Amino acid sequence: MIEQPILLASHNQGKLAELRELFAQQQFSLRSYTTELPRLSFAPEGADYWQNAQHKADQVAQLTHLPVLGDDSGIELAAFPTEFGVYTARTLAQQPLPANKYLLARLQNVHDCQITVHSYLVLRVGTQILRAHGCLTAQVAVEEQGELSGGFDRLIYLPALGKTLAQLPAKARAQYSHRGRAVADLVRQLY
Repeated sequence: MIEQPILLASHNQGKLAELRELFAQQQFSLRSYTTELPRLSFAPEGADYWQNAQHKADQVAQLTHLPVLGDDSGIELAAFPTEFGVYTARTLAQQPLPANKYLLARLQNVHDCQITVHSYLVLRVGTQILRAHGCLTAQVAVEEQGELSGGFDRLIYLPALGKTLAQLPAKARAQYSHRGRAVADLVRQLY
């Protein structure tokens, strides 16, 4: 078993809350790296999910000598295959509309509204590095739906369930979401 808590190398409070809940479901404690260090400036992200996640984990682990989780995530839209991906956060940050409203506007007259969301996790424990990936392919809803989680979860529609991720309770959502799947993959490696 690894030393706990695990520190998350991220400034995204929504991501911290979601990952904290997912790790708690697996009996692990996760908290922000800022409980141990002042806020760091992470290098600009590159063109590879794994490298981005590992860079964050390495930077915090070298300063704290504690287990650190780095992550990177992104979306892929079938209608716009050359956009987003590893550049999702940067692309959406440059738009005048909030992310979900921007995506809905872009997809307004598009027939193929398939979305794939990815989560890449790198856990660094001393010199040991574990990598985990989770993804989900679904449809983009025609409008935001659900209040049980936020962000893209309000748009990610699961046709088989007739619901968005944000309409599912946390334990059910963990089975489907990209981060839930990545955390499950990582925890399997820890045992």
